[in-house]
Amino acid sequence: MRKKIFISLFFLLGSLSNAAQIDPVSPVKFKQENEYKILSFVKLDKPAEGKLKGFLDGKPCEVISTERPDSFLVWLPMIGDRAVLSIKEGKQKILEQTIVPYIPSDWGYFKNGTIHIIQSSHQDIAWMDTPDYCRKDRIDNIILPALEMMKKNPSFKFEMEQTLNLMEFLEAHPERKEEVAQLYKEGRFTWGATYNQPYEGLSSGEQLVRQAYYGRKWVKENFPGCDDLVANNIDVPGRTWQMPQILAKSGIPNLFVSRMAEGLYDWYAPDGSKVLTFTPGNYGWASLMWKFFDQDAPTALHKLHHRTQLWGDYFKKHAIPPHYAILMSCDATKPVDFQPVIDEWNRIAETAGVELPRLKASTSEEYFEAVRGENTSFRKIEGERPDLWLYIHGPAHYQATAYKREAAVLLPAAEAFTSFCLWEKGKLDTYPRNIFDRAWMASIYPDHGLGGKNGEITDAIFEDSLKVGRDLGQSMLNDALEQIVSEVNTRKGNYVVFNDLSWNRSKWVEVPVSSARALVRDEQGSKVASQVLSDGKGGYRLIFMAENVPSMGYRTYTVKEGKSVKMENQGVSYNSNTLENRYYKAVLGNGGILSLYDKELGKEVMHTSKFACGDVIELGYTGNGAGEFTRITDVTPGDITPLSSMPARWKVSDSGELFTRFVNEQPTKHAVIVQTITFHHTEKKIDFDVTLKDFDGEHNRQYRIAFPVNIMSGADVHYEVPMGVAQVGKDELNIQPGGWAWGGTYVHHPKDSHPREIQNFISASGSGLGVTMSSCVAVADWVDPSREIASYPVLQGVLLSSHKSCHGEGNWYHQKGTHHFHFSLTSHQEGWKKGYQFGVEANHPLFSCRKGNGAGSLPAAQSFLQVSDPFVGVSVIKKTDDGNNLIIRLVEMEGKDKEVEVTLPQEIKEVVRTNLIEEEEERLNLSGKTLRFKIGHHAIETFKLVLK
Repeated sequence: MRKKIFISLFFLLGSLSNAAQIDPVSPVKFKQENEYKILSFVKLDKPAEGKLKGFLDGKPCEVISTERPDSFLVWLPMIGDRAVLSIKEGKQKILEQTIVPYIPSDWGYFKNGTIHIIQSSHQDIAWMDTPDYCRKDRIDNIILPALEMMKKNPSFKFEMEQTLNLMEFLEAHPERKEEVAQLYKEGRFTWGATYNQPYEGLSSGEQLVRQAYYGRKWVKENFPGCDDLVANNIDVPGRTWQMPQILAKSGIPNLFVSRMAEGLYDWYAPDGSKVLTFTPGNYGWASLMWKFFDQDAPTALHKLHHRTQLWGDYFKKHAIPPHYAILMSCDATKPVDFQPVIDEWNRIAETAGVELPRLKASTSEEYFEAVRGENTSFRKIEGERPDLWLYIHGPAHYQATAYKREAAVLLPAAEAFTSFCLWEKGKLDTYPRNIFDRAWMASIYPDHGLGGKNGEITDAIFEDSLKVGRDLGQSMLNDALEQIVSEVNTRKGNYVVFNDLSWNRSKWVEVPVSSARALVRDEQGSKVASQVLSDGKGGYRLIFMAENVPSMGYRTYTVKEGKSVKMENQGVSYNSNTLENRYYKAVLGNGGILSLYDKELGKEVMHTSKFACGDVIELGYTGNGAGEFTRITDVTPGDITPLSSMPARWKVSDSGELFTRFVNEQPTKHAVIVQTITFHHTEKKIDFDVTLKDFDGEHNRQYRIAFPVNIMSGADVHYEVPMGVAQVGKDELNIQPGGWAWGGTYVHHPKDSHPREIQNFISASGSGLGVTMSSCVAVADWVDPSREIASYPVLQGVLLSSHKSCHGEGNWYHQKGTHHFHFSLTSHQEGWKKGYQFGVEANHPLFSCRKGNGAGSLPAAQSFLQVSDPFVGVSVIKKTDDGNNLIIRLVEMEGKDKEVEVTLPQEIKEVVRTNLIEEEEERLNLSGKTLRFKIGHHAIETFKLVLK
């Protein structure tokens, strides 16, 4: 007896004395006479006793007997409309049943369209196993076999998702570069327009731009005549707010994602830029579940008819040309040549006598081009899709994340001061691009695949890469600063202090000294506030307040050791647990600050009935940080222990002209928690340092620091994202994402997602009060984590999370040992803008360098670059990759159209607007030392400064 296929392909609509199950035989057998017919297996409810005769719409059809009396075979129409199958036993009609042909004739909007097979292999750097194992697997078992298939079949097409895979392949097989280049030009083997597939909200804005530098830009430089116009970030259910603009202004018009409702969208950035986004719903299901092309063309036609019926109205409504795509991809899937199915499908379509779509092998770039019609109007969406997997990076890999965030500060600073130094010397042609390229790639190398099988190895490699990026950034910055200092006209031994941000800043600087007494003066001879601390090793550390250090420039300071310093702590009083200075009155108690009164605003800043200000909270968390869940896993209800539930013993460790510092050390079940609270006396600022000392790695524990803000209702919460500041409840993706995963559908609305990935700060404002928390960690929250949620915002930094990788054979993120965290807090008038500079500055130290010689022609204080608007940031200033000119990238953060002046130390001959990867777009009528730019709200704009 012949086997039946799994899914019933005809529908029972009616019967007489018998009913039947009717299915094509498996494997499918069909033939073409006047029409296409398919051999079908008929199983009756009741066995027949005599000879059977068949009729189809009254016309005789052959009945082929089988070994069983209750079943037979019959050739039925494969394509067409419904028909009635009648079976007679002698003169008695025992069956009359309406059948629906295996392939319906009505294909609606897609009847003369095209079905595109986009075949790729989703690639984390590791995850399936170690990076080395996965690199070898994708080269030997994916890329090389795909290349061989292309030799045999000129129509075969395949794509990888990122240029990192291409770089790895060429490193292993440099002899095949020309072959790869030719296939790239032919559009048969494409590689993606970004370096890899990151957690977008974890990266800085400039790190996201470098994804395009080492993606599309690298392709164009290394493969002349080739280009890539599709960015892939298939796996991660998260998009950061400005990503559409970053892609669009890098010349990448297309974005391929999944874990989102199937469809085509114009995804807008807040400035109005957009990127055409395609999602198949979930990247792996066509391969794992639906298996459209695993058998034969009739089966593929049968399965796909449903999809075209489902999507016909959508495509028609938006005037999208009738091109439907199927992504055949899964984790590390191997290439498959579907050409036999494609050829068989198209032969059927050409000879069937009804209008059927054609089937073809395509790439995603080819598909994006096909769906853009003259009158097409794609569905418009906008806003941040908060990352659902954010627990996997910062909280579960704190030290690695710290290296990434430090590299994001150091590398732009190193590029800027290296450029200023070499420009001043007339030696821009010696700019060390190769080292900067290596450093940037190291800082963005870890993708979304932390943990996984043998995840301890992967995580160690990722952390080492991020440390390399950080260390190279520090080294390059030190080299540039030392060269500049050697040219500054100041005495040997003096300190030159540098500011990497685009506004004048006042901030502490710390240098080693050998005496407990020291006096600091600036280059004008004015005394500078300072304080000396013991370093605990027999030496001392001098901290002084470097005031008004010029934007992207420096000031010079002289340190005289052994000089007595008169204390000037006017208005400062304190005891073991209270403090008052010009800004605050504070009372410390269990967990942190119990009362914080802002003297300028006349307001109590914190609501401490539940948590203290700076409280450290231990919670239960049983999620896995990443995986197939469709919303962020909540902390365990009721499993919460704040430090405020334990008795504190605060003591003053240091006090002086600059600050007073309180320390509390509290043993807990899994770690000794050391709290350090520092009240600044020369600026409105409180530092909170937390040390988790000797954490034992207990599983499923999470630590947070909490700041319960005294805004009882209607608080606005803002947080910094890459190249923007987003508002909770306003700037999120304006639809439910949809799409599917093993755990269900992504129906949780983005505005309800918390915690969030942040860059430097999160703030809360309302009722005349604003509070900004600057954070060293990458994940923050504002929702009370306890079971009875407070009505006021509780700003939190998520310090640590000791959960397990979601891979079935994955590792635990124990994070045993001692960990240090730093936060800064200020209160201000209502509105995030009042705390914006504070929030950014806290993670940007002033850099000091000691003068090693006694000569120099540069002034003792100087700004290399000034920007007239405090809300227009300089993302980068660097030498152009092509030629000895400069690139400057400006970012409008306030959300307003404006005209801004940029002042430089030397004359600029000409200005050219470029895209983000330095391709020229428009020559501007600008020259001189002061350049006036028009920049739109939320815009990221890049300019080439042509030098004289």
